[in-house]
Amino acid sequence: MVLEKKAGKSMTPLNSDQKQSVIERVSFMQVELSDLAKYKNIDWPTYSNERETRRNVERIIENIANSVIDVCKITLAGETTEIPGTYQDIVLKLGEIKIISKDLVSQLASLTKARNVLAHQYLDIKWDLIKDLVKQMPIFIPEFIKALNL
Repeated sequence: MVLEKKAGKSMTPLNSDQKQSVIERVSFMQVELSDLAKYKNIDWPTYSNERETRRNVERIIENIANSVIDVCKITLAGETTEIPGTYQDIVLKLGEIKIISKDLVSQLASLTKARNVLAHQYLDIKWDLIKDLVKQMPIFIPEFIKALNL
């Protein structure tokens, strides 16, 4: 598997188990993105008052974030690069070693940050993050998947 080539940087091919693991996570991300599309018009009253809807949206975002993190860790392991200690740093490392673009790294890093906020913040703080991610994830997650060159 090769991710984006940046400045002549080629990825070390993953072994068959690693590649299969990435493929499974990508498939899962695509299903979750499809589910997230149902909520593309979610508004604050719906998010704040409908517990089941809120739980679904938050869980979908968290699932996608976890899958992205897993793919990044697998990719770094394939490069025999030390895997950083935080989720955000794992994503940032892919940009640092020029595997994915800085713009994409920034969006993915914000997703990892959102993953942590979902578990620990109040509804109004979560909402600001949620409304942006519901709109932006359908754009940058397919970009990430495309960069995987599966």
